[in-house]
Amino acid sequence: MPPCVSPCGDAMIEISELPGNLSRIDKIWLDRDGTAPKESRIARAARRLQIVVGADVANSHAKQVALLTVVNLAVKCFAAPVQVIAPDSVWAARTLVRVSLQSTLGNALEELGGQRHLEGVDPDRVHILLGDADPRRLSLRITFDGWKVSVGPAAQVARLPERPWCALAPLAAAAVAVGEVFASFARISVAAARRAIGFSLWRPDLPDDSSDSIGGAIDEAPVELSCFGLGHLGQAYLWALACLPFSTTKGSRIYLCDDDLVESPNLETGALLNSDTLGHPKTRVVSEWLMKRGFDTRLIERFVDGNYRRSDREPVIALSGFDDNEARQWLTQAGFPLIFDSGLGGEVGTFDSVAVHTWPNRRPAADLWPLESAQARREREERARRRAEANQGYGALAPDECGRVLVAGKSVAVPFVGAVSSAFVLSEMLRTLNAGPAFYDARFRVCALSDRALTASLRSGQAEPVSGIRCQQLACS
Repeated sequence: MPPCVSPCGDAMIEISELPGNLSRIDKIWLDRDGTAPKESRIARAARRLQIVVGADVANSHAKQVALLTVVNLAVKCFAAPVQVIAPDSVWAARTLVRVSLQSTLGNALEELGGQRHLEGVDPDRVHILLGDADPRRLSLRITFDGWKVSVGPAAQVARLPERPWCALAPLAAAAVAVGEVFASFARISVAAARRAIGFSLWRPDLPDDSSDSIGGAIDEAPVELSCFGLGHLGQAYLWALACLPFSTTKGSRIYLCDDDLVESPNLETGALLNSDTLGHPKTRVVSEWLMKRGFDTRLIERFVDGNYRRSDREPVIALSGFDDNEARQWLTQAGFPLIFDSGLGGEVGTFDSVAVHTWPNRRPAADLWPLESAQARREREERARRRAEANQGYGALAPDECGRVLVAGKSVAVPFVGAVSSAFVLSEMLRTLNAGPAFYDARFRVCALSDRALTASLRSGQAEPVSGIRCQQLACS
């Protein structure tokens, strides 16, 4: 079967039908319905997303964060260009967000996979609404205020003041909105795109309407940090980092640790990837992306094991994007004073599950990140084998049992989940650095959010200073 081609950003992604190259997004339909990946990919592309953009986005860093994040995620989620309905002033506006090197916002959107659409909104499909554009019948509004995030039908969700105290709030709102459209399309949630969602990145443990949920303005970010694992999560962290309104990135240094090459399935889940990066080391690809945006980098191209240790000259802060609990446990022994970690589910029923942890923690590493026992591994492998035998879709992908089991054992992953997770992880880091509330843990389901408080364990209402961290100024966005 020839490769199926779908657009993504400024290049075309060829998604091979070989079992090892199975799209982690299409695996939702394969596992649940037995649908061939080519068919689900065609259906995703046919559902393509529309976003209606107000004129006030032209001069707003925060709203541009939301717009660029929507396009970057939706192109990957729906395997098709995003139709952007925006006035001339937005298309010609100066790009204010570092994630794109294009001088105008229109060029930045086109580079990511956006297409200007002049024929109006499809009246029968939910679309995303951003800024002061007039709402339509099926508008799904993105709005924010300080650290508060709000998403929902425009008829239910009023615009917030949208004070730009934290660029992660519009990023999170954008990711949640894409997730709502996707969850509705994929029949993951009957409430998706019909409910009002509200939460706080400042105090996720409080209800959306709490007076403390808005948080406060912050002005410092770390000069240097280490990022471990450059897959779905690690790249989401770095996209979010580049969305912050740094006064300058001069002097910033990011240590990048990974030992993998970019593979075909990574192109849909990796925020920083396009087809030109296929087959290259993730460290080199991500380093090039960051350095073009003014960040200095250092590369660690090795597997993290029990012997890995941080030197005194390396960053104090580590962002953990591992997909392996053993590596997480080893990282806690490496000598980092602060580790911010998140983990995601990997099956049809759990892919939107997010667990955020900070280290040090009141619980031991073995409890936070338990290792899979030999018995549990055998049971997981047996489930994969039974799934491969029972699902006709697997038989069409691979003629032999080994190939079918290989496909069945692959994880489900959709990029809006990592993007929401990144907003929580970097919020925890920024609150800690700016003497804000600090949490041990937070857990939630991205496709089951509401306006209720999230499950989060407060460590301190005011984080204590951590020695050895050098900070730089954030500009008012």
